[in-house]
Amino acid sequence: MHLIEPSLPALSNSEMGSESTMTALLRGAAPTSNVFEATVQRLGQSIKLGLFKPGQKLPSERDLADIIGVSRVTVRAAIQVLASEDFSLRDVGGPAARLWWKIPQWEERSKEAGGKPVEASGFLDRRFVLETGICELASERASESQIASLRQRVGQLGELVDDIVEFRRQDAQLHIAFAEATGNSDLVRMSAELQAELTSLIALIPPSPDALSHSNLQHARIVACIAKHDASGARLAIAEHIQGTRLFLGGLLPGSRASGEA
Repeated sequence: MHLIEPSLPALSNSEMGSESTMTALLRGAAPTSNVFEATVQRLGQSIKLGLFKPGQKLPSERDLADIIGVSRVTVRAAIQVLASEDFSLRDVGGPAARLWWKIPQWEERSKEAGGKPVEASGFLDRRFVLETGICELASERASESQIASLRQRVGQLGELVDDIVEFRRQDAQLHIAFAEATGNSDLVRMSAELQAELTSLIALIPPSPDALSHSNLQHARIVACIAKHDASGARLAIAEHIQGTRLFLGGLLPGSRASGEA
């Protein structure tokens, strides 16, 4: 992967058109939930669509924050995700610095995906249907000991945000524990199969402690609803959690088809 740092000429008419398209894609409606994941998605999709050229300066963090409608802290965290592995950006110095981006090299990750766009949307639809139902039932059926165990698992995950492998293992176990709280062995089996498939997808994207921390805050909200036996609240909380995954995967997977509503 190489970094091109030309002295930038004035934008041509076609480049101005791309810049307009880029701004329109980034702007949208300001995200009100899953703000971090939505920011990663918008920036990642802009790069994947070729709206930024190799060596082109990105807008400043302040400008990006204004365009997307989020804080500079959120933009900075999203850029840190994109700066790892294939989406490679580099600060050129100073608090008001702009960013250069390297040419993304999708070949290796595309090979892992069979050389085709990753079909994540269908999987995430199945996940939405299964896990919203599981959490609704768990909120009605979970015992006090199961609730205590869920809380303990969330606490353990909070200590693992810098260890993506162990976090993912414990994350999968937490979601399977939601199914166990329903008392339905078929749902436990289906949840385990779902988590195995999700692990394969997540392995294709760069790790992010910020994303893991936010994910675990959502876990805590799901468990809080289950503990209160709030079925509708649990369903809404897991739906938001799944939508966050959809946004994150949609922005980062090579050629991903992860769009859609959850």
